[in-house]
Amino acid sequence: MTETSNATMAASLDLGRGVITEKLQFIGQVTGGGAHGPGHVLRQIGYSSSVAVYFTTDNRSGSKRSGSCIWQLDADELYTLDGVATGSRASSKFYVKTDDGVAVELSQSEFEEERQRRWPLQHQQAIEALEKRKRDEASRMKREAEQAEARRIELEALAEINAERAAQIDAHGQPIEGELPQLSGTSKQIAYALNIRRAFADIHPGHRALKSATTAKYWIENHRGALHGR
Repeated sequence: MTETSNATMAASLDLGRGVITEKLQFIGQVTGGGAHGPGHVLRQIGYSSSVAVYFTTDNRSGSKRSGSCIWQLDADELYTLDGVATGSRASSKFYVKTDDGVAVELSQSEFEEERQRRWPLQHQQAIEALEKRKRDEASRMKREAEQAEARRIELEALAEINAERAAQIDAHGQPIEGELPQLSGTSKQIAYALNIRRAFADIHPGHRALKSATTAKYWIENHRGALHGR
């Protein structure tokens, strides 16, 4: 990494097999028979936003398995160079600033500091948005936990009620419910299905399935959601 003062001529900056010249041209090499490089260039335009910079010159071979591409960078900008070949079998990501027309490599933490320095308001907004997402996620998890517990209690109560109703069906037969047909199945299935059918009838009165569906299995497999208002 080379950093040059304003009083001296800017020097080139080597980045793996690529290089940023003193004229801020990034030359990305292709290595590994096209497996790595020439890279991708992103210019930061906000704390959390960037735009792609397209190469100005393509010097790759026809098969694109060798050669290089050239990007023209601008002064006083912040860049991410991704997929830059560092050898014949590897590539990496680099962070660069070009203040005063001098290319300087940054570590990831230095890049983050630069983003905060250049866009302090957007940085604060990003922090607030993250905190809100965390609060929303915590609320969602709490709500789902409460719903799961309520469902567990409901299912336990339903199982107890179904057991009692199944025992009544075994002892006295299936109850008659107006003009609705009786259901086939085991006593436990019938007790459960009758609960489902009643709930379904409250949500969908007059639905043809109320008179045409005559198996407990049908109601259990297709309309259990009616017990929860669905």
